[in-house]
Amino acid sequence: MSASPRQIEIEVPELHPAQQTIVNESSRFNVLACGRRFGKSLLGIQLAIEPALNGYPVGWFSPTHKMLAEVWRDMQNILAPVIKRKAHQEHRLELITGGVIDMWSLDAADSTRGRRYKRVVVDEAAMVPAFQDAWQAVITPTLADYVGDAFWLSTPRGMNFFKQGFDNGQDPLQPEWASWQFPTSANPRIKPEEIEFQRQQLPELTFNQEYLAEFLQSEGAVFRNIKPNLTAPLKPIPEQHKGHRIVSGLDWAQKHDFTAHCVGCADCKVEVELDRFNKIEWAFQRARIRASRDRWSIRTILAEENSIGSPNIEALQHEGLPVRPFTTTATTKGPLIQSLALAFERSEFKWLNLPVATAELVAYESKVSAVTGRATYSAPEGMNDDTVIARALMLQAAQMPMFRQTPLNL
Repeated sequence: MSASPRQIEIEVPELHPAQQTIVNESSRFNVLACGRRFGKSLLGIQLAIEPALNGYPVGWFSPTHKMLAEVWRDMQNILAPVIKRKAHQEHRLELITGGVIDMWSLDAADSTRGRRYKRVVVDEAAMVPAFQDAWQAVITPTLADYVGDAFWLSTPRGMNFFKQGFDNGQDPLQPEWASWQFPTSANPRIKPEEIEFQRQQLPELTFNQEYLAEFLQSEGAVFRNIKPNLTAPLKPIPEQHKGHRIVSGLDWAQKHDFTAHCVGCADCKVEVELDRFNKIEWAFQRARIRASRDRWSIRTILAEENSIGSPNIEALQHEGLPVRPFTTTATTKGPLIQSLALAFERSEFKWLNLPVATAELVAYESKVSAVTGRATYSAPEGMNDDTVIARALMLQAAQMPMFRQTPLNL
């Protein structure tokens, strides 16, 4: 009689309910924004161990070698009974199951080229310098062979590419992404008295970021008083605006960004529709614009004119749509954005409460050149601003007197 295969047990601390929620609800690309001591590194270790025990290669990424060291020790201790070989210099564990865990520091991201992984875990992703470049050029290709998944784990650090990943997870148009936001208090092993002690000791903004996992606006944030303005009805009825002056703003994109089309009633001063779409042919994009024009009887569509916008504007004009071009330059963009910011400060317009669009407003920033003294406006690196531009164009169309007598061309 042959001997039964020997079972080896490894001890892994039990996940608390919030950690288990992330495991249960995970998608392909997953982003966790959490407060300090939530237990993200422990969660990451468990996420890395599971596919490795099933014989797959796994990649772990930390911002620096110093931050990698503690996780490397914990990983060795937990997996000690099943480690076949370990290479300290390379931070590589080979398991008796055939699985492998490679651990990398992202201060030398290029060294991972050529690897392939079933899963990658990025620890403290918000702290990774040039994270967008590392993710797109180095990490993402390692998932191609196995159609692998990924987890970004971090306490927030302002508006950056980690925030864009979090926003992707909140966007219903991106089903491959999922994201969660948990404060430190979601970890039942941390005493509430300790959290309250930190609240009393730390500046409010620091506590909000470090323990409540909030994404804080930068010092150059453009839009204030956002939430009180998000009062437009989510399901407006076109008949309620019949005969009103309806205008729209249109920001074009095709591949990575989104085409955004914002429709508003200039008479009621309310946004009635905000459409976003990408990765569809130009003809289909124009068809959506036509459908929106017909639904709302839009009198003027103010569209950004650029390399991809110009031919589409001409095509829509040829079809009889009331499209007017807006050329965005360093001279015209400032007043356009400032007008939208002023409308929020003065509560002059009601806007739809849509999480993705709100996130773009919160992140949008202004930077002043030390050389010219001129302010520039844009989304932070790695983030989108499509809905911001579309809204600004719609407001411009609503405010400019030259558009008020534009005939309806159906």
